Amino acid sequence: MKLSIILLLAVTTTAVFGQRNRSVDLRWKIDKKEKLHYATVMSDIDTASIEVDFSELFKSLSDSTSNGLKKGMSFFDKLNNAFKDLDYVTTLSSEKDGIVDIVMSTRQKNNQKETDSTSNKEADLWEMMASNEWVVLRGSVYETGNIHSFWVKNNQKNLIATFFQLPTRTVKVGDKWSLDINLIANDQNFKYDSAYKINEVTLSDLKKVDGETLAVTKYNIIEYVRGDFYSPSLFGKKGSKKETMMKFSHQGIAEFSVEKGRWITYNAIMSLEATAVMTANKKTKLTLIQE
Repeated sequence: MKLSIILLLAVTTTAVFGQRNRSVDLRWKIDKKEKLHYATVMSDIDTASIEVDFSELFKSLSDSTSNGLKKGMSFFDKLNNAFKDLDYVTTLSSEKDGIVDIVMSTRQKNNQKETDSTSNKEADLWEMMASNEWVVLRGSVYETGNIHSFWVKNNQKNLIATFFQLPTRTVKVGDKWSLDINLIANDQNFKYDSAYKINEVTLSDLKKVDGETLAVTKYNIIEYVRGDFYSPSLFGKKGSKKETMMKFSHQGIAEFSVEKGRWITYNAIMSLEATAVMTANKKTKLTLIQE
């Protein structure tokens, strides 16, 4: 009996070790006639806040200009509220050899309320804007994992890389690779004092589930910068500087099917902390759910 248990443990240990020591290629596998749909969750956690100190940015502007800025902020607040009733769906397809096209669009939530007939014209405008299906992201990756759509704006490239970039080489448990992302962007008015960046995705495990090999990947991405923001001199008035800090973090875990060539699960938290010119404390949940 004892010998049987020892043999069973030995076989089990060998199988587990062999699986973890195996090298795999993580590649997208989408048929030309296939449309792979993911419900895409990008929702704020708890109470997120972002405030911009326009007094620092525009100290020398007139009151009329300041009022215009306030109206502009009000516009974006109303637009943001209108789009809270929207979900996102991301569709992957492969019409060209070796390339996976990515399109993310909005759609109404199932529980969206009917428009109130007594609402004013302004409210009706926001409802009409939100009721349309909008394409919010369009890009592509190679089947082998790298970014194909080099021409997209940086924030769109970040989103594509975060969700869909894969390692371009064969990997085994413990191997790390980086994503083609740059989360923080400042202009010439910012002078840095200190900064650091961590950009690591790790293959943390290989496991068999119902005969399917799942590659478990962990994301550890942090960008941090601290320095001074210099507001420009305008209309003969001297500018000023303000100490500024920004920190982005993306922490997540996902499971990729080696045989099927697609995400089975994807869950992450993206955080933003900032002080001074922009004060922010925001956490966003990122999830892909195959439909």
